[in-house]
Formats: sequence, structure tokens, C-alpha cells
Amino acid sequence: MNTLITWLVNSCVLISGRKMKGLGYILIGGMFLFNTISALAEHRAVNVNIGGTGGAVDSASEQKVRKVIGHAFKDGAVDTLYVYSPRAGGPIFIEGGLSLCAEAGFSATTEKFIDFIQRLNAIHPPSGTFYNVELTKACEPIDVMNQPQTCGGIQGKQCASTQQYCDFGIGHCQIADAEGTCKDKPTICTKQYEPVCGCNGITYGNACEAAAAGASIDHVGECNPSQP
Repeated sequence: MNTLITWLVNSCVLISGRKMKGLGYILIGGMFLFNTISALAEHRAVNVNIGGTGGAVDSASEQKVRKVIGHAFKDGAVDTLYVYSPRAGGPIFIEGGLSLCAEAGFSATTEKFIDFIQRLNAIHPPSGTFYNVELTKACEPIDVMNQPQTCGGIQGKQCASTQQYCDFGIGHCQIADAEGTCKDKPTICTKQYEPVCGCNGITYGNACEAAAAGASIDHVGECNPSQP
């Protein structure tokens, strides 16, 4: 912390007599570092998620994530790692990927942890691969991750496995930025005809068949043919 403050002060001294444009760049950089330090005062861990959105995850981006995390351990920026996926008995990301949380050690300096976060944020996977880096106060233990995962919402979170779908609850799928729960797609359904209208505008024989197709339910009963 003191090192960063000294760096900012020295930077301000060095720009004396230079163009205001240079001053602006340094002030912006200083504000970014100050905000980052303030955030890290309460957040000493980071959740990282990378996976495919209908296709294979970008292997180069995934390897970059692994390399950055490995460097952070070697450098002492983090000393605890919870790997939520892939793991035995856990959900499998679409076409591979990673879901994990890295936590800063007691001996880790703020500068090292900031550098770790910046390295993670510098990774930009191509289209078809989702990537989220989110600061958190502490990592959730593995057993907590066995609870149902949320999906949708403002961030448009995807379910971790192709064998799951996002259930928004009956009548909620048309609500903007609605948040649902990841549920397993049933593999066997009864054939009784109790029609429901899926969020995709398709009528299914019953709620189980809709879930098997990965569709949340808009309403009970057949879809209106004129419904867009």
C-alpha cells in the first residue's frame, strides 16, 4: 500500500512541466489503482469462470487463465484455490472450461494481488467463449457449490453443463434480466397430456417434456398460435 502511494506521489512530481495530456493519463491510472486498492481492502479472493457457449471453449484463452493462476501461486499472490469444475461429481462446463476461486494468502502483498487481477482482466477470449472475473470477499467452500446454481440475470449466466437448463419459473421467462436456477434435464417423462407453453413459444405435452427440451415454462396450456 505504501509503495503504491509513494509511486503515485513520485509520478506526480515527474510530470511537472509536461503536457496536461500526460497528467491526465497518470491521474486516470492513479484513480484506477486507488479504486482497485479500495476494492481489495474488503475483497481478497476472485471467482474465475471460462467456458463455451454452444461450442468448444477457446483452448488458448483457457491456457492463459491456467498460466496466470500458476504464476500467482509461484509469485505468492494467492495460496488457496477452490476448483469447482471440472471435478469428480461436479458439473461439467459446456465443451470444457474452468470454474474456480483463488484466494490471497496472509503474506500476499496488495501489489502482487493487483497484478494478478490485472493479468486475469487482460485475457479476452473470442466470441463463443464466456469469461467472468469477479472479486469476492472469500471463496465459497466446495460443498456450498453443490447447491443449485443461478443462471440468466443481468450477466446472462449460462448453466455449467449441457445436461442442465435455466428454469425461470412459470410466467417469469419474459421478464427482462430474470434470474433462474440451473436444473437437470429429465431423461424420462410420462406421456400424459397436460400441455404447457415453453418460453420458446413451443407447446409441450407436459412440464417434464418441456424441461427435457431445456425450455422454461411461460404458462400452463397450449401456446397461442398468434403469439410471437
